[in-house]
Amino acid sequence: MILINAIFDVKETEFDNFLADINKLIDSSKQEAGCLSYELYQSTSSENRFVMIENWADQAAVEQHNQNPDLIAFAQSVGNYVTAKPVIHVTEVN
Repeated sequence: MILINAIFDVKETEFDNFLADINKLIDSSKQEAGCLSYELYQSTSSENRFVMIENWADQAAVEQHNQNPDLIAFAQSVGNYVTAKPVIHVTEVN
């Protein structure tokens, strides 16, 4: 299993745009083969911080996900929404 955590510090003025785009990505990602879970959480200590937690069956599922048009579009626009480059952690879980 592959676990991916992505941390986004979102500009207050961009909450609505960020959420609209990422919710589209979440909806399509959950339909992909090999997606075990794909959830977005908002920090309780910093309301501008969001954490995406993804669980994928294997590396092949992640590679297929990387071709998702909604992911590609989100990756191109995320810079408009955040105060810093997103932090992404990838872990293989046995």
